[in-house]
Amino acid sequence: MFYSLRTDNSSDIDFYDYFDHLSVLIFSILSVLSVLVSWKFINKVDATNTMLKFIKVYVFSFVIFTFIGVIIDYTVLHVLLSGKLEYDIVGRIINTLSVAFILVDIFALTSAFLYFRQLQTTALELEQTEKEKAMLQSQMLQKNLEPHFLFNNLSFLSGLARKKPEQIEGFIDDFSDVYRYYLKHGKKQLVELENEISFLKNYMRLMEKRFDNAYQIENSIENTDGFIVPCSLQLCVENAIKHNKGSKENPLLISLSRKEDKILVINKLNKVDFTIGTGTGNNYLERQYQIHFNKDVVFTETDNEFIVEIPIIY
Repeated sequence: MFYSLRTDNSSDIDFYDYFDHLSVLIFSILSVLSVLVSWKFINKVDATNTMLKFIKVYVFSFVIFTFIGVIIDYTVLHVLLSGKLEYDIVGRIINTLSVAFILVDIFALTSAFLYFRQLQTTALELEQTEKEKAMLQSQMLQKNLEPHFLFNNLSFLSGLARKKPEQIEGFIDDFSDVYRYYLKHGKKQLVELENEISFLKNYMRLMEKRFDNAYQIENSIENTDGFIVPCSLQLCVENAIKHNKGSKENPLLISLSRKEDKILVINKLNKVDFTIGTGTGNNYLERQYQIHFNKDVVFTETDNEFIVEIPIIY
């Protein structure tokens, strides 16, 4: 027999010996399975797509093939034949390795196929990720420049001109600061936390003037080290204002705090009777942190609070 029953180190195949052909088929399949097992194992410890990884898979598959081959060899020669033949462990390992080298093309082709297939998959995933980034940036810019937002602020500005002209200059200054920040930082991956908090103050001054202090921010963040996705805090505050009622007599409180490496944005629940939510803001935050930083933004709603946990990036 080609492999299992030969007691010498010969690997010559008798073309008319069908038992030899069966052995070749069995160990060819074993070589493919060895490469598959090696690929799965190496993938867990090496996430790169380098040529070194290909070599690791190739070499480790030889080790697996030899280990399993020796077990099969021992089972056939020593167990099934009741130990009638003397078992030379060193000789049989050498014989198994010689079979592996005969099947070297199968090892190489299978390893190469898995390697290049992963390269292709990675390239497609990277292309898809870039498309998602572009889409999210477009959505963010579109959301920040929504016509209704501009219309509402311009309408309020028109009302100030008639009723409180002395407040026009301050309103325009805050309005300009908000959009300057949008245009300057909207397409960046990260901004300093300190800058984001400063921007939020400008944004809240607009909201306080528009809604007559019906919505108020309580900021207890002292440590401003770290970075955050642009407009993260503003999106959370905007979401709280959109979905909850507030009044000058009973303002809705929105609190900012820091817990280790997270910013917590918490607002009391006083839901409006009816709103249509697209989820664009929350989806934007989730996808930005997942795509760029592999981190999660956590949204939690209790009986009386809505909590957003935003990771801080260093």
